[in-house]
Amino acid sequence: MLLVCVGLFTVGGYLLKAQCIGVDNYNAKRDKALCSNDIQVLFWHRHLDQHRFPYIHGKLITLPDGSIDLTGGTVEYPVLTGLFAWFPALFVSSDGGYLRLSALLLAPFSFLTVFLLSRMVRWRALLYALAPPLIWYSFHNWDLLVVCATTAALYFWWRERFAWAGALLAIGGWLKFWPLLLVVPLALDLWHRKKRQSLWSAAGAFVWVSVLVNVYFIVRSPAGWWAPYAFQKARAADITANSIWYWGFSKPVATSTLNTVVPLLVLLGMVIACGYGWRRAQREGVFPFLQVCGAILAVFMVTNKAHSPQYALWLLPFFCLLRLRWGWWTAYMVADLLMYFGLFRWYYALGSPAPDYGLPYEALILGIWGRAALLVLLFVVFLRAEPALDPVPARRSVPGGRDAAREPAGHRSQ
Repeated sequence: MLLVCVGLFTVGGYLLKAQCIGVDNYNAKRDKALCSNDIQVLFWHRHLDQHRFPYIHGKLITLPDGSIDLTGGTVEYPVLTGLFAWFPALFVSSDGGYLRLSALLLAPFSFLTVFLLSRMVRWRALLYALAPPLIWYSFHNWDLLVVCATTAALYFWWRERFAWAGALLAIGGWLKFWPLLLVVPLALDLWHRKKRQSLWSAAGAFVWVSVLVNVYFIVRSPAGWWAPYAFQKARAADITANSIWYWGFSKPVATSTLNTVVPLLVLLGMVIACGYGWRRAQREGVFPFLQVCGAILAVFMVTNKAHSPQYALWLLPFFCLLRLRWGWWTAYMVADLLMYFGLFRWYYALGSPAPDYGLPYEALILGIWGRAALLVLLFVVFLRAEPALDPVPARRSVPGGRDAAREPAGHRSQ
């Protein structure tokens, strides 16, 4: 049932984006038909059609008009996303073919995500399988990869295979960065459990995977490896950012200011989340690992310079793994829906001869601020929630026998 639901939503997601394949004017079609996606755009804009191995020959350049661009097949994400983006481009010659093959390669990661969630929370995984963002964003960018890697890390934490959890957080972090932040609550959880050996194993796996993923690119081309981070540092909170930093101020906030303020806010949010989690652990005997991870993600999303639409996918596993009232999931889905339809129809209106900003603009504003307000509230709600995990499957102790089932991680005996 879960796989059928994910399959239907995944096919719907592809059909939505496939409207932009083979059109004479992609820019005119994408916002009107709501089929805008980064995969097709970056095939040309990041020169993936040239089939150049990413980061090695790429760098950040400044164009004559003062704007910045990435060259040599380098995309504005860490190396694992860049490698995934590079691979299907080897076999196609058009952006339409690139979208088709990318979708084919991305779809299994969504199926794996819901399978892992179902192992942990059974039918609560429907909150992922039936989430509308699977339609809007499965093939908007490459975020299904980081969602799968992070869910897998949480799965191995649940199974108490902490080295695997550390390794998968590293993989997630070198896909889209933010899972690197979740290493801190993992370390605090293991420290509180007095599992020192597991802590060192998880930390060692995290470090080794990070080194193996990055060292070749750093040695061969430091500037190429650093280019995505330089790009994100130079990026302004402009009309394409969809963040509170653009919509909340009458004048643009200086990029240099945001490069200082945003990390400080993320750090402050992490300190509050981890501090509250530690106090709760002292009171209840268990560190609320999942809750702290969800809160850190919420603060990262709401404070970031850019709040791309597909970030909604990142939250879906936490709606499954934590016991929340269904209204929180529904409210976020509604805010995201308003933002998605409002944003791209507003973009369409901006390019029309006689623009009508009316309903699209109102939906966009409700979506932007509704989403931001919900993330602030979810920061608190996540921290106060209880995990929804099933008991960990028992391990075989001797042939033909099983140990007693262990309690789910995050719970304690009464």
